[in-house]
Amino acid sequence: MRNLIASAALLMLASGCRGGGGSEAPAGVPPAATTMDSRLKAGMVRVLPMVAGIESSLVFLLSPGTPVAPHVTALPDTTPGALPHSVTFSGSYDGNGDGFEESTLSGRATFDDDPDLSWSGLRGQATVDVGIPIVGHLYHADVVFTVATTERRLSGSGTFTDPLSGTRTTMTVDAATPLAVKPATGAAGAVANACGHSLDGQVRLGVEGSTGALRSTWNFSSSSPVASISGASFTDPSGQTTSLPDSSVELRCGGSGSVNDWVATFDQDYACLPRESGRSTITITAAGSTSITVGDEDPPGSGDVKTYPATMVSSSPHAMRGFFEGGPVGYRYREDFTWTLGKGGGFTQVSTYTYFEGPNTGRSGICVASARRR
Repeated sequence: MRNLIASAALLMLASGCRGGGGSEAPAGVPPAATTMDSRLKAGMVRVLPMVAGIESSLVFLLSPGTPVAPHVTALPDTTPGALPHSVTFSGSYDGNGDGFEESTLSGRATFDDDPDLSWSGLRGQATVDVGIPIVGHLYHADVVFTVATTERRLSGSGTFTDPLSGTRTTMTVDAATPLAVKPATGAAGAVANACGHSLDGQVRLGVEGSTGALRSTWNFSSSSPVASISGASFTDPSGQTTSLPDSSVELRCGGSGSVNDWVATFDQDYACLPRESGRSTITITAAGSTSITVGDEDPPGSGDVKTYPATMVSSSPHAMRGFFEGGPVGYRYREDFTWTLGKGGGFTQVSTYTYFEGPNTGRSGICVASARRR
């Protein structure tokens, strides 16, 4: 599963992002503590922007028949007392887009409305395990999620085990104070602080390895471009505990790249709620240092091509945001999207659309997409 919640996005090793975090050892802090703290920050900077995959996971997996998750089933929940529009889901999934279904998952979800007819939100829980042949079991998470049109709320715990060093990294988000995730629009309450997304909430991180254990709390605010880190402490193998000073880190996507990294042709699969799915061909050209031009042919080979721009999110050249208008006269809608470019050269999409004319005026939906570079 493509990092069902932020825990997997934090801990799975795949992305091309950079950021800040300082590595000089403060007075009285053991070198092992500084090393572990710097590695944790570097790992967070690398992979946290993959929270873009939260929405794509849920919508793809709860839309049977989409080619992105052919071996996942979603069936009506027949458990006594199950609410209307509830489903169970399970199966294997290619979580990082490399062609191998390394993730297994199971869980339940309840839609607020009939997902074949309308959309207003869903909620549920899932268990995720990731294992790679020969290497072995790498990751386990139990998560609770709520997906609405404007934001997602996530809580639970996940643990990643480094197959080389044996180091275990655990992330926990309390159920009473779930982490809020939404696209970064640049508005006061939606400032980019994790690639193209805006997080709000508190995350506890723990790292355990041969040199000791590190504990810290990461604080995200949707009005701040950086994450602040507080309450950090390091315990060495002898049991001696040392406090680390508070710090902060900027989580930018593709800090050493440029918009030219987007220039290519992509094969895109998309799925929406209310349920709809399809494919398109996306051709991207650069349109300056901070923007791109998109040619969107849907379906492929039809000759029906929409052209629209997208602009870099904050200082993250591997995150783009834009919109387009579609639909026949009398049923036109506007769709606002956020794209995140991944390590393998493909990108994920999260978008919402709203009808602005005709009998559907005001009705909205949510869409996700996964695009592979040719």
